[in-house]
Amino acid sequence: MASRDPDELREELESVEFATNEQTLAELRSEARETVNAQINTLDDIDTKASKILRLNIVLIGILVSGLSIIAQFGNGPNFPEISNFLNGYVTLGTVSIVLSTAFAAMTYTASEQDIGLSHENLSALLQADLDRSEAETLMLKNYIVRINFNRSTNVRNIPLIQLTILFAVIAVVSFVLGVHEALVGPVPGLYVFGTLLVILTVVAVSGVVKQIYRAIRDYIEWR
Repeated sequence: MASRDPDELREELESVEFATNEQTLAELRSEARETVNAQINTLDDIDTKASKILRLNIVLIGILVSGLSIIAQFGNGPNFPEISNFLNGYVTLGTVSIVLSTAFAAMTYTASEQDIGLSHENLSALLQADLDRSEAETLMLKNYIVRINFNRSTNVRNIPLIQLTILFAVIAVVSFVLGVHEALVGPVPGLYVFGTLLVILTVVAVSGVVKQIYRAIRDYIEWR
């Protein structure tokens, strides 16, 4: 059984006979239950991170808008810089990055669909069918296989989304710092720019986001 498509997987499972005893089936079902629990915990953790970053990004956008509004209102005073000083490339990059981070956080939070247990249709059919223990264990084990397959795809697709959320948040913060430096102090030294690029490239390399994006695309193709 190598199919990742849910419909094809169900068809394959219907034709499979598990030649094993009740104890082994029970142990396999227990292991499958632990796998599903671990998958759900991972998805919940990703959702929690996405929701927190989403709220932080919204707060940061509010602070940014308020700050620019204050500068625009009092920019002609002796103690306030001109708002045009803040309309530089770094601030623009930071603004685009924070918007992208917020968008990916929202996508991550809303795309976390889980298959957490037997449906009421499955339970009703199981209770109404005249099955012995071995047949019931086999039926539940097949159901777990489908659920593990579904949750695996959700995990694979959500991981690059949360990674992009964090990556763009980092780019936004670093860009805003450089933008404020250029607005208040002057041109950003080349060493600072080089250090910033090094930090961003390090985050990309350590996170493995490129590999995860490839995995998600491949999983989507195999799924459909």
